[in-house]
Amino acid sequence: MIKGNVVRGKICHAATLKTNKQGEVFTNLSVKVCLPNGAENFRECLVSIRQRGGTPPELAQYEIGIPVEVSGILTFRKNKEDLFLNLTTDCIMLSDETKPDSITGEIEFYGTIGSVPEIKNDKNGNKYLYFSGYSSEQLGEERTFTWVRFIRFSGEQEDFLVKGSGIHLTGALDILFYHDRMNLGCRFKQVAQWGKSKVESE
Repeated sequence: MIKGNVVRGKICHAATLKTNKQGEVFTNLSVKVCLPNGAENFRECLVSIRQRGGTPPELAQYEIGIPVEVSGILTFRKNKEDLFLNLTTDCIMLSDETKPDSITGEIEFYGTIGSVPEIKNDKNGNKYLYFSGYSSEQLGEERTFTWVRFIRFSGEQEDFLVKGSGIHLTGALDILFYHDRMNLGCRFKQVAQWGKSKVESE
């Protein structure tokens, strides 16, 4: 499970109202966010927004092209090689058009370490810890895996941070693009063991 929480961009699909099986009404719309893709390029990504409640007159304020800022629970869904973003919120706020597009916030990750953690040195000689991990979920008959790259600016490494161990980790969300493909990153400060350790699972 992976969660983040703040999106700023422009509405790109008209808002609609939908009712679930329990009779609850939701406002649904899509927001286009332009994020850096290299030094000078930008890449568009879409975020599906769902807000509890709404009425037909309220939909008029959510016109295509209007800048909005939305905070809530941002989840990431992997489908084959594509990563989809969905945000559930209690409030969609109109934003200042001069503010840049962004996806920011904290990420909460439950998953497995997928690479051997390494302590490296940056160009100034400062140590940092680097590894990647994956979160998995079952979608129909297919199990999907979403990878996240983790970094902590410290030369310390907990004993349980080994390849194959389950972790619960929180930190600042980074969204990067590599060869036009979205990648998730996290600058973390807190990490704990989660689930079975590598030794116990063997």
